[in-house]
Amino acid sequence: MPHPTSPALTERDTEFCLNAASRTLERWAIAVSRGEKETLLSLYAEDAILVPTVANDVRDNRHDRQTYFDNFLANEALTCELGEYSRRVSRKLGTVVVGGHYVFSHLKDGETVTIPARFLFTFEEIQGEWKITGHHSSQLAAAEIVQ
Repeated sequence: MPHPTSPALTERDTEFCLNAASRTLERWAIAVSRGEKETLLSLYAEDAILVPTVANDVRDNRHDRQTYFDNFLANEALTCELGEYSRRVSRKLGTVVVGGHYVFSHLKDGETVTIPARFLFTFEEIQGEWKITGHHSSQLAAAEIVQ
């Protein structure tokens, strides 16, 4: 990662960063849908912060993220479908921020449960790999409450 006083990224570098972060996000959604916990955990930086969708605790280490995903991935037939999202890159630091929506679905007592949620991920290149450094997710508010 460049030093904060490094020159701004070029447009080519910016596009590279945005695309690399998007690929990591897509890998994350696929790993959730396939129940691939180790793949999922490997996408996070060691010191990444996770504020999960269906739990209240902030998870800031691998063990706590693993505990969360042990429970979350245990949902029967769990899937994650990415919706629309926006991306931006800090041209000075090389950090990519991606915010948008996704929908989780799973079976409970034979019925499909859907959890529409919003997310905000941050990504950084760490030792040649694009890792999630921050991940906040929360369920969408009920439509009648939103103004």
